[in-house]
This record gives sequence, structure tokens and C-alpha cells, in this order.
Amino acid sequence: MFVQHFTLPEELLLLAHDPEEGRVLGRPHVLRLGLAGALAAELMLAGRVTVHEGRITAVGGPPLGDLALDAALTRLAGRRKGQKLPRWVRDTAGLKTTAGRADEVWRNRLVTRGALREARTRSLVVIAQRRHPVGPDDRTTPARERVAAVAHGASTDERARLLAALVGATGLARQVLPGDEEFRPRNELADAARHDPIARCVRDLVLESQGPAPRPRNGAEPIAEGTGWNPLDWIFGGNGDGGDGGGD
Repeated sequence: MFVQHFTLPEELLLLAHDPEEGRVLGRPHVLRLGLAGALAAELMLAGRVTVHEGRITAVGGPPLGDLALDAALTRLAGRRKGQKLPRWVRDTAGLKTTAGRADEVWRNRLVTRGALREARTRSLVVIAQRRHPVGPDDRTTPARERVAAVAHGASTDERARLLAALVGATGLARQVLPGDEEFRPRNELADAARHDPIARCVRDLVLESQGPAPRPRNGAEPIAEGTGWNPLDWIFGGNGDGGDGGGD
């Protein structure tokens, strides 16, 4: 049976686009890691995989009738003991097919389904650009509202909780919950990313992709762990405004 609802990868990608300007919020590699995590979460909700002790394992069952979901299951089905979740997320994020990379595939699907529309513009008269603002079937607003409900403690829906955790993991919290008054709810999204195993895996891979912290100059002593300002807190809200980054 075809998945009629909008999947977690689709909803996360919607939230990663400015609804009016259509530009992508954040860096592509961070978004692809988030989409891979969202794909794992969608398969888990469908009862086709388990995520336990850092491994993702297929549990069998009939095809879902969704090309993207079934292709992911096929890649995993041959591994009897599953695969380490970070490796699976990293490999899935880096996968490139004839249809393009993961973000392109999911974006084209959203355009087909009417949730995004493609707008072509030109920068400096010559450089053609493609933007993807909200389409005729606005699914971005409901997705934002569901994440906001989780962040404000007004929803216990599992699908919404997973989406909220992935928003926190990919640094999209400020885009979804803008404004100084949303400081605490944004911290809730960062906290959700720390406690959900899939979102935490995505968050850790995002942090890993940033590389080591720069060495102090002029012989200065490094800041001790747990003290002072952490340059990554703006993404994940360790001591600051949780998840306020634009994706990286």
C-alpha cells in the first residue's frame, strides 16, 4: 500500500526550506544526514526496522509500496544482523542515484505532490537559480505546528516527536520556532535530539562533520570542557539558545 501521508523525510525537507523565498536553510550535507535519519525513523514507524543498541535491522514484511522506502529496505534486508546506525545514516546520506542525491529526490517528490513549487530566478542576470517556496498544497504550516506543539509540551504524538527531534538534530529550530519568546521551546527540541537514538546519531554525525575545534592562538590555554562558550551550542543549545543554527 502506498504511503499516503507525507513521510518524515518529506516533512523535514519542507521545514528546511524558507516557505516564502524557497531557499534551503542550512548546508546540504547536514540536510542529507537529517533526511537519512528521518528515513530510518519512517521505516521504524512502519514496523519494518528496529533500532536497538546502535544498530538498525530490517524485520521483514511485505513491501510498503513506496519506492523510496522499499529501496532503503532492500539495501538493508541482506544484512542479517543489520548495520551500525551511524554507518547506515552516513551511507544513506551520501547515496547518489540517477535521480540525484537524497535531497533532490525528496524535493522532486514534494514538487510532484504539490507541497513545493519550483521557481526559477536569475542572479546577476546570468546565473540561473532554482528556489522552492510552498506549493498549492501547503504542508509546511501543519508540519511547523506539529513541531511547535511538541516543543511546547502540547503533543505526545510519536511521529511529531520524531520530527521535532530531527529538527533539533539538524539545527533548524530557530527557523521553525523564530523569535526570542521561543527560547525555551527551542531548547526542548535540542533536548529531544539528545534523547532520541536516531536523532542523536544524526546530531553526532553533524558535529563530527564540523571537524575538531580550532587550536587556540598565541599560546592561549584552551577553554576547559563544560565551561565558557561552546561554538556548537548555537546549533544544539547546550548552554545557549537551543538549536538556533541555520543547519550548520
